[in-house]
Amino acid sequence: MHGLLACTLHVLINSRLCNTFLLLDHTLLLYQLNSIITNHNSSSSMPLRVLLTNDDGGPNDLASPYVKYLVEAIERHTDWQLTIAVPSSQKSWIGKAHFAGRDVKATYIYSTIDKPEDNSYHGPFAYPQPNFQANKNLKEWILLDGTPATCADIGVNHLFPGGKSNVDLVLSGPNVGRNTSALYTLSSGTVGGAMEGHHHGKKAVALSYSFDRSPESTPDILREASLISVKLIAQLYKNWNPKADIYSVNVPLNSDLKLGKTKILRVPILENNWSKSLFVSSNGKGQTHVNDIVDQSITSGQVFKWRPDFDSVHKGVALSVGVNDGKAIAAGNITVTAIIATFRQVNDENQGELILEE
Repeated sequence: MHGLLACTLHVLINSRLCNTFLLLDHTLLLYQLNSIITNHNSSSSMPLRVLLTNDDGGPNDLASPYVKYLVEAIERHTDWQLTIAVPSSQKSWIGKAHFAGRDVKATYIYSTIDKPEDNSYHGPFAYPQPNFQANKNLKEWILLDGTPATCADIGVNHLFPGGKSNVDLVLSGPNVGRNTSALYTLSSGTVGGAMEGHHHGKKAVALSYSFDRSPESTPDILREASLISVKLIAQLYKNWNPKADIYSVNVPLNSDLKLGKTKILRVPILENNWSKSLFVSSNGKGQTHVNDIVDQSITSGQVFKWRPDFDSVHKGVALSVGVNDGKAIAAGNITVTAIIATFRQVNDENQGELILEE
């Protein structure tokens, strides 16, 4: 009798202990799930942390008249944490190049946020200025005497608050002019800056503002273009296709550009070629520009002048077959192109050993 009672009590106690442990495990699991959900919600609601670079440089009426409108749109319409690192002078048509062997110097300027048409600024200064940093209507711009790719590298790895792990997105642009078709895309410093961002492990977007004949535009159009750009970039980031390394976005600076009305088209890049050289030979001899990669003793020689035939490129776009980025932007649409940041391979040619012929 005593043995049976002891056995019954043993089972009962173990059962209650088991239930207690199950209850504790269940409570712990719920706590962990709630913690995960809370962390997810807090992380998903965190402001997007963005590094902005470009290839046209800091605020400038001629070389870089668009960029302050984008900065104003970001500051006005988002809660993004924005750090700006751009070339100290225009670096268009430079692709993803770096100036090998050259050290890079940083300077700091401060320009108003609420007056994007005003490209004046305080500085440059050799170091950050706490008094200007404390002014909420001034934005700090870090100018680097390097390329867009260099700005992306240094911006991500050395300048962004909290370090590389805090960068969510590299935004390169807005470029003064379209970056559609292979000819412009492969040459673009704007696209190069975005590609460099990707090669440092970050999502990246290249943004370009297209114009027809003159880069001059009105404040209303530039504000609309920048508002659309910010909303589009936020959506691309939220719904990022894992197959895409970067996105190239082109926005036309047309008088009828309007959020909700202007079509946004996903389109492929037109693969095109130059019909002639980008340079023309001058008559006779002239003085060459002497720099660090030219023998200093050679100061004269035949001169080839920069004369790309953009009209022939645009005519080729108009005559192209099928849907592509060049035709879409020319028709007044906003274009979005997902790009893999590498040279495309010919798989059939990349197998086996190649034997030289005798």
